[in-house]
Amino acid sequence: MIANVQSFRGTELVDPLEDDLAELSADVGIFGFPFDSTCMNRTGTNQGPQGIRQASTNTLGYHYEYDINLDDTYDIVDCGDVEVVPGNAGESLSRAEHLHGSILEADMIPIMLGGNHTVPIAGYRGLGQHAENPGLVFLDTHIDTAEEVAGEKYTHACPVARAIDEAGFEPSNISIIGASGNLNPEYEVEYVKEKNINLYPLDEVIERGPIAVANDAVTAATRDTDALYLDIDVDVLDTGFAPGTGTPSPAGMTSRELLQVLGVVGSAGIDAMSIVETAPIWDDAGITSQIAVRMIMDTLAANATGEANGVGSGTRAARHGYRS
Repeated sequence: MIANVQSFRGTELVDPLEDDLAELSADVGIFGFPFDSTCMNRTGTNQGPQGIRQASTNTLGYHYEYDINLDDTYDIVDCGDVEVVPGNAGESLSRAEHLHGSILEADMIPIMLGGNHTVPIAGYRGLGQHAENPGLVFLDTHIDTAEEVAGEKYTHACPVARAIDEAGFEPSNISIIGASGNLNPEYEVEYVKEKNINLYPLDEVIERGPIAVANDAVTAATRDTDALYLDIDVDVLDTGFAPGTGTPSPAGMTSRELLQVLGVVGSAGIDAMSIVETAPIWDDAGITSQIAVRMIMDTLAANATGEANGVGSGTRAARHGYRS
């Protein structure tokens, strides 16, 4: 674990190799996994964890839409960064899996800051060891069901396949939301059909609305399951909302649509979460890191209240509007 990092929102920075996490009695354990050695497009997501932490310093604990103070609701600790082995995805994932499992064993919600979309494989495996039948809600403009890329099975095109064959996720309990664009190979679409994975393309989000789609996705992911993993690739958002990412997504989801989805998923109760593919090097204004922080805060607020109050969905703030 690399401890010389800025903590998320100034929370306590702990060393999971030295500190007994169970004795901390914390509710949420945040950690970074700054790995991007298997990127196939732009690199830079190894800087994602620190970019998100830096953006988090300008965030209050009180959440207006949810009318809740998260500082009064959660005891959050930052467990630093996984000490990655450059070029060695397998060993890096094993180290992250161990940390993820330690956070779960301490009865905390692990929140992983990536890193490219290889890194949640460690989280999937960690939750798979902790739960008998976990479910997954996966937000991404890419389907990411490749079984391998040029013989490499740990790339950011392969996380869904690894959730199934290494972490024990049933395909019928996996919901992919937001797929669009011309970087989804036909063989990945065929994998979805063969495995009976639930796929909700961006077209469906636009036509039916994010709340209706999210409700269906959560129902599928939680049917006969005992844990829920939420995995968000920031490139599910349009490039106007998330330019700082390795594989930007023109004509992607809006930030409001995404927050409405997260309200539904969070209100169902999550057991683990990851946010990946934030690459601050490609975003001078830092807006991608800022929306990543907002994703965390909205999900935690929804998880605490059991309500879906994503902005634009009829929030507590709207009900508490004031007029002179």
